[in-house]
Amino acid sequence: MIRILIVDDEHQLVEAFKKKLSKEGMEVFTALNGSEALVIIKQEILDIGLFDIMLPDIDGVELLGRLREMQPTTEVIMLTGNASVDTAIRSMKLGAYDYLTKPCKLSELHTVILKAYEKKQLKEKNIVLEEHLQRVELHDKFIGESKEIKDVKKFISLVSTSTAPVLVLGETGTGKELVARAIHALSVRSSNPFVAVNSSCLQENILESELFGYKKGAFTGAQTDKVGLLQIADKGTFFVDEVADMSPAIQAKLLRVLETSAFRKLGDTKETKVDVRFIFATNKSLEEEIETNRFRKDLFYRLNTFIIEVPPLRERKNDLFVLTEYFLEKHARGGKKKTISNHAMNLLIDYHWPGNVRELANVLERAILISGGRSEIVSDDFPQSMVNALPTVTGKERQTLSGGILRLDNIEREHIENVLKHANGNKSKAARLLGISRRKLYSMLD
Repeated sequence: MIRILIVDDEHQLVEAFKKKLSKEGMEVFTALNGSEALVIIKQEILDIGLFDIMLPDIDGVELLGRLREMQPTTEVIMLTGNASVDTAIRSMKLGAYDYLTKPCKLSELHTVILKAYEKKQLKEKNIVLEEHLQRVELHDKFIGESKEIKDVKKFISLVSTSTAPVLVLGETGTGKELVARAIHALSVRSSNPFVAVNSSCLQENILESELFGYKKGAFTGAQTDKVGLLQIADKGTFFVDEVADMSPAIQAKLLRVLETSAFRKLGDTKETKVDVRFIFATNKSLEEEIETNRFRKDLFYRLNTFIIEVPPLRERKNDLFVLTEYFLEKHARGGKKKTISNHAMNLLIDYHWPGNVRELANVLERAILISGGRSEIVSDDFPQSMVNALPTVTGKERQTLSGGILRLDNIEREHIENVLKHANGNKSKAARLLGISRRKLYSMLD
């Protein structure tokens, strides 16, 4: 509903405008002078102001400036007589959306109000996106040719045609947000906002404000209305990363949005309706979180309609070659792409990659810098902590393919055996240490 304030000392004109616009579904406030208008501006959040330039106390241009200080996103349309057109033009330079000369047609006024409201909405969306969307490393493509990645791509194509919630599972750095962005890009919502929030980065009260927004006066310091990220994502896609880190109270409110497509801002008596496609992600086992009462079972049942598991890099090491080539080219300096020695490539293959693709990108970017003027990256260009974490491979496990590349099956087998010994044969514990599901571990053991 558009909330509009009409300020004019012509009582009959004001009533005529109010009657017409109220029938169009707008909430209309009226004032006959600037002083009355300022009282309303301090009490109500407005979308549009319709100000007569010539008021009995303060003129419309000054009122425009006062409104701008208190509600900067509200759009203002000036009403003027022919003699004050120059003043109206000056008011536009100060930020008024448009001006209309009196008498004006009600149909013309209605059209201008709708256009001004569209601009106001766009302005709010841009402000919130700039302030609250977290910086995300952009990837040009979902890099990889392994069967695991091809399966993920197929499922992305499948779920993009639906509006049902999607749950993306995977370790940190595997590209869960990249999956969400790909789903959005392939969907009918692609031209509308993609909004992301990381639940683990924000305290509960701040996260609630970010998600749902609040009304002016809802708490100390709430001097203006705040538009929440859910409202910004209307008609688009809302991505909730690390959903398992949300408090049960926030989970309950989010579940209600999933079920009713509505929520109530803090301090508001009215519900806000939204049309949002939800995508959730976590690096935790939600089943285990449910067992310890850290995650709501009813929310889990609502989320698990479609599940996409993004494999860790160690489970698709065949993609290391194409990923390495991609990042060497991406971070090439002066257009000169570096190569990587066989020994250095072997180290990349041996490494466990707890940080997955994100860690690989950082390691290679650092190596390019450390290597200086050399055209080839060598193992000494990698972090010492990474080299120290490499498994010891000897004897039979040193079987190699042509070109000196180590066999992955031997390395993988030795590592799984070592982890199982460390876990005293406990397969559930071993799976957690390896960062994979129990089902995946059983498959590998078979």
